[in-house]
Amino acid sequence: MSNNLLIETKEIGNHRIKIYYDTDAMCPCTDWDMAACFLWEYDRSARLSDACNWREVFGKYGDSRYSLADALHQLIGEHVEWKDLLNYFKKGKVDGYRMRYDKHDKTWYLEWYNDSRYAEHKGYQEIFSVSPSDLYTYDYTDQFIEDLECDELVQILSDLGKDIFVKEWSTTGYGQGDYVEGIAFCTKERYSKMVSTDTTDWKTKIDALIDGEVECIGMWMWGDVKGYVLEEKVSYTKHFQDPNREDEDDFDWEEVHSCWGFFMETEELINEVISEHGLKEVA
Repeated sequence: MSNNLLIETKEIGNHRIKIYYDTDAMCPCTDWDMAACFLWEYDRSARLSDACNWREVFGKYGDSRYSLADALHQLIGEHVEWKDLLNYFKKGKVDGYRMRYDKHDKTWYLEWYNDSRYAEHKGYQEIFSVSPSDLYTYDYTDQFIEDLECDELVQILSDLGKDIFVKEWSTTGYGQGDYVEGIAFCTKERYSKMVSTDTTDWKTKIDALIDGEVECIGMWMWGDVKGYVLEEKVSYTKHFQDPNREDEDDFDWEEVHSCWGFFMETEELINEVISEHGLKEVA
């Protein structure tokens, strides 16, 4: 094991614990049965990471060549009723958007307020128009959410989603630019399967669980997963053929156990090893 990966060494009695960085740790999203599903994009790329739970959205025969916005569109399509989304826009719940009915044209307009300094004409601009009969007959979810930002899509899913909890999260590493943000989501059905069949106040409970799972994802992302090697002191005596040299007592360290894939702080892992192997100081 390379000493470049060595974090800390602790001797206790006749044993020595060496804590290393685990460079081969699997991502929790692909290797664990996590309570929630996690989605994030590659840095500076509108494409979901291969390591995130994109299969939970697009199916196992899909791929990760979707964006985070694509995933949110899919989740809204599955968990938000069109009539609820329409009323949401009519009430002006999405900042900068409004629904306007033109009595002369007998047409509903979805409009967005453009106040960009580069805009030729500031003010409300048409995004979509539809007749009243079609508006209440067909599902126009895709047209209404097509141009929304991810935070607006999360807002809609949080406010209107049926039996789903969604939360934005982020994790920060140690170098400049070491920052990832994404979303976590869990359906009531998944909670019942992965956590507990008691779904009383399940959204509050999954909210807390997500925080812990994000911490583990962050440790994997930034190389903070650890492993240990436990060594035992083996004493021996050196006997020399030279009659003028006295025997010498010496010892070597021999590996007796090792284990990897720990998502915990160094001191916590050392205490875990001590407890697991019943290590004690020599009197």
